[in-house]
Amino acid sequence: MLAGLLLSAPAMAAGFMVRENSAEAVALSYAGNGSRASGPDTVFANPAGMTRLESAELEFGSAVILPSMTFNGIARQGGAPIAGNDGGDSGRAALIPNLYGVVPLGRDFAAGIAITVPFGNANEYDPAWYGRYLGTKTAAQSIDINPALAWQINETWSVGAGVSAQYLKLDVTSGIDQAAIFRAPVPDAFYRFKAHDWAVGFNGGLLAQFDNGIRVGVTYRSAIDHRIEGSLDFTGASPLLGLVSGAASAKTRLPATTGLSVSSEVGPAVTLFADVQFTQWSVFKDVVIESKNPPFPNIEGYRDSWIVAVGGKVRLDDRWSLKGGIAFDQTPVTSRFRAVSLADTDRYLLGFGAEYRMTDSLSVEGAYGHSFAFNHPNMNSSVNNTDPITHSVVLNGKYDIAVDILAFSVRYRI
Repeated sequence: MLAGLLLSAPAMAAGFMVRENSAEAVALSYAGNGSRASGPDTVFANPAGMTRLESAELEFGSAVILPSMTFNGIARQGGAPIAGNDGGDSGRAALIPNLYGVVPLGRDFAAGIAITVPFGNANEYDPAWYGRYLGTKTAAQSIDINPALAWQINETWSVGAGVSAQYLKLDVTSGIDQAAIFRAPVPDAFYRFKAHDWAVGFNGGLLAQFDNGIRVGVTYRSAIDHRIEGSLDFTGASPLLGLVSGAASAKTRLPATTGLSVSSEVGPAVTLFADVQFTQWSVFKDVVIESKNPPFPNIEGYRDSWIVAVGGKVRLDDRWSLKGGIAFDQTPVTSRFRAVSLADTDRYLLGFGAEYRMTDSLSVEGAYGHSFAFNHPNMNSSVNNTDPITHSVVLNGKYDIAVDILAFSVRYRI
């Protein structure tokens, strides 16, 4: 299971955050994540919700993310188009597993663990594409192991907190325009940066259960600082450039999130959900690769962002439930700092799914989600549309992006 979690994860949420942590979350477009407390996935979403589970529970599942990202444009050098192609569809499909467990500890306490993929991004262009000097491959991989404890203070209030051991791996490849450097028909060189790191953060939550069937959750997940260490290697580089393959590292900070969530039982068979979440993406400014060579800067310039989601659940009978949701997900990527590694834009999210309770102990759930891009993000005004080494190649054009997602979960009550 842990090996599977290290698959590259193309980002479904704005930025490279991965929210596809359960089929129920996908079906509701993440509405009610911090207040539902209907299954063990609450360990990650809001650990205070563990006190609302009446017995020990296990849940496992996965999401299949099917992204599409195609470029339409051209790169020029000194005003003349350079040779190449549009890079093909750079989106890469991925399988994103998840695993949760919760155990009651007496009357008022509960413990649990969540294993998820909170961040990820994967894209790969044809090596000869127009923007090859800005990037040809990016693979950001993560895994988060999150044990947590919860305490039910009284019939209304519960609190919970946990610690996250987070693994991050980065694999980046880009071209070097040697022809521009030597002013001669010299083949391209490429560099590849591979590095990884473990770091620690925390999460916490508060959950209120009111007599009128309303639950309110407040959640926080901390930022995590990573110093990823590995290697920077060059292929096809002329010795005259003086580039040295060897040890390399970079620092990056992954953002904190704060959420407010509401769930309301408006009838015996209908529950409505709403969520608003703030992500402090502005801490993600740049990633500078340090080695024996001059620094390789990657300017990110992210801004803080919001997601707002609403959804609902209808219980058809004792076995079947239908769910659906819609959300607006604001991107942290601005036009000024857009990069070919993640040509992101604001998007609408639409999800729906069904849950089937096979027995009193076993239930299964499936969901489908789709991301509708708000517009066609372009590279025309970005500081990242010029190659960072020779500063002579300028990329202009726009992207067509979309994401489909399929999710499946199995829940077992012990």
